[in-house]
This record gives sequence, structure tokens and C-alpha cells, in this order.
Amino acid sequence: MKKIYENDPWYTFVRFIADRYIRGSFKKIRYEGLERIPKDGAVIFSPNHCDALMDPLAVLAMNPAKKVFVARADIFKKPMVRKILTFFKIMPINRVRDGFRSVLDSEKTIENSIEVLNNRVPFCILPEGMHRPKHSLLPLGKGLSRIAYGAVKGMEDGQHVYIVPIGCEYGDYFRYRSTLLATVGEPIDVTALMEAHPEMSEPEMLVEIKNRTAEGMKQHIVYIPDDEDYDAKWELARLASGSIPECRLQQRLDANREAVGKLGKFREESPEKAAEFFEKALAFAQERKRARISLHAIHTRRPFLSALWYTLRALVFLPFALVLGTASLPGWVTAEVLASRPKDRTFRNSFRCATMIILWSVLAAIAAIVLFCTVKWYWALLAVVLLFPAPLLTYDYFELVRRTASAWRYLFNGKLRRQKEQIMLDLRQLEI
Repeated sequence: MKKIYENDPWYTFVRFIADRYIRGSFKKIRYEGLERIPKDGAVIFSPNHCDALMDPLAVLAMNPAKKVFVARADIFKKPMVRKILTFFKIMPINRVRDGFRSVLDSEKTIENSIEVLNNRVPFCILPEGMHRPKHSLLPLGKGLSRIAYGAVKGMEDGQHVYIVPIGCEYGDYFRYRSTLLATVGEPIDVTALMEAHPEMSEPEMLVEIKNRTAEGMKQHIVYIPDDEDYDAKWELARLASGSIPECRLQQRLDANREAVGKLGKFREESPEKAAEFFEKALAFAQERKRARISLHAIHTRRPFLSALWYTLRALVFLPFALVLGTASLPGWVTAEVLASRPKDRTFRNSFRCATMIILWSVLAAIAAIVLFCTVKWYWALLAVVLLFPAPLLTYDYFELVRRTASAWRYLFNGKLRRQKEQIMLDLRQLEI
């Protein structure tokens, strides 16, 4: 039986297509720090987990290298599902919360993980254990530390074991074709760490590995402590960074991190004033969401010109959107039907991405064959070039329409504009 980490030509073919659609799921995607990935040892990737399946997919498309992933064991119960997940190089991992039996089975997971790492195939685990659409970080589980610790002990040729923290920062967790900045942090040399601290017991070392990994992940996301001030801080941070174009992902991340840091300091130094300011920010956020006005509209300096510009663009691109939307109707309609089913909204983009990879790739390939068999090759080639990205461009047009409507709502909402100006004045006084 072929090992999960071994080469598979069918997997390679599917992976080539999948990587393109994963990247196509974002209007802009940028990977930073890829040069930090160690080339001289076993690598364990450790990304934050905030956007369901999009997090491991982002790691998968990071580079062409093979990667093995883990997912919770309960989804492997059905034989067909197990085969599919294994084909995609995903292994089961048991959690303590799943019962005593899972603790025993977790030893098998560690053994399998060590085998993967021994064969120089990168291994990816999402150590928070569950996803949550927040710019924060859940406490890391023990699985990552145990696998890294066991890998160091079980390496056959003495190669070093590294944990590579990754920070995934999304422009929006729920909008398809948003943005993503994935930053590779400084690798943690677990082998060197254990050699440098022989006095530490195994439990102490596991905690040390976990803490260092968490700190590495926090450095590359907008980390906001998950307390009663979370929503206010995030709203204020986005207001403060609103003048930065959304395409400048690193600049926006830095500005948001700086704003959150200053707001935290303000809370420590002036708790009563900060509480009043945060309450004002929450009231603004609630009013903005009730009025269905996006932050893109809020940041415009000239609301009328902005609404007019959005409207003109929507009208100019309407004929193209009708053609592309009609041509790709089976793809994006199916994606929306499937995305509407999960109660957890965070899964919706995962369903959309999977639909593009599986269904639309097949339909577009069939259409390509028919076109090349029925019309001249150059017309067929042009149609195919337009057809493959058609559903993605259709989603872009939907977003343009949404922003157009939002811009007009903001133009006619004088109360919200006044609230925004007062909050921006307060932010400038705080030098945020």
C-alpha cells in the first residue's frame, strides 16, 4: 500500500489545478518570508486557524512542495471519505476531548507524523484545534508539541526538526475573492531547543515549544486579546488604517497591529476614557452594520464622487458580467447553493473554493473539448482563456455591485458620516 507521503501522479495533476483555484479564490494573495522555510531538516508548518479550510489550502498553495496535513479523526469514519482525504494527503488526528480511546490512538498519529518527517515531507498541523473567525489566537493544543518532541526523538539520521509558524491575515473571512497575506515566521529549531535545555522535563519542554510557537504566530497577525474590547478595537483599527489601499497588504497589517497596540496602551493608562471611547466605537459599528454600509464606503473622502464612480464602473462592466456570469452559471450557482448550507459562515468560502476546483474544472474542461471540436482553434482558445476564470470574475462583479449600493447608502446617511468624523478626530488626538 502506497504511503501517504509518496508521489502520486493523479495527486500531482489535481494539485496543479487546485493551487491555481486556491490562489484564484483571492483578489490578491501574497506570501511573505518563504525564504525562511528550512531546507536542511524536517519541517512542521503551524498556521493560525481562522477561516476553516481556507487556512490549510493557503499553506498548500504556498509553494509546490508536497505537504501532509492532519484533520480531526471523526470525519474519517466513512470509508469513502477516508479514501478521499488520504488521497489529498490528510491524516486523522485524535483529540483528548474525543475520549480515552482517542488518547491511545494519538500515539499512532505521532508515529505516522514522524515517518512523514523522516522522509523530508513537510507536515502541517493547525495547533488551535478549531477555527474561529477572529483576529486572535486560541490556546494551542498539545498535539503540535508532542509531534515535534517525538519527531526529535525519533529522527533516524539526526536531522533537525523545525516548527515554522505562519500568520494568515484575511481581508474578510466571509467574502469570496477577498485578500490574504500569509507570512512565514522565523523557524523554531526544536532539536537545538531541546539540546540547549537538557534540564527540562518532557512536560516542561512541551509547554516551552507551545509558547514559542504561539508567540511566533502572534507576530504575523493582527492579534487582539479576545475580551470585551475585541470588537471595538478591531473596528477602530480598521478605521485608523482605512486610508491605506487594500492592495497594500503588509502596510495594512502593520497599521492595524500598531493601532491595536496603541488602543491597548490607552486602555491601560486611561481605563475610564477608553471604556467610553470603545462604547462609542461599538455604537458606530452597530449602526454601520444595521445600515449595511461597508468600511470601503466609510473611508471615502467624497461620498458622492465615490458613489458615482462605482456606479459608472458597474454600468460599464455590466455587459461583460452578463456574458461571463451566464457562461459560468453552473459553477457559481452551485457554489452558492452549497455555500448556503453550512450554519458556520466561515465554511462558505471553503465550499466555494472546492466547487471551483472540482466542478468548474471538469465543466470548463468539457466545454474546452467541445469548443476545439466545433469552432476554429483561435476562437476556441480565446473562449477557453475567458471561460476558466469566468466565475471568479463574476464574483468580482457581485462585489462591485455590493460596494456601489453601500456607497449610495453612506451618501444618504448623514448621521453615520458625523459619527465617523467624530471618531476619526478622537483617533487623531490619540495619535492613532
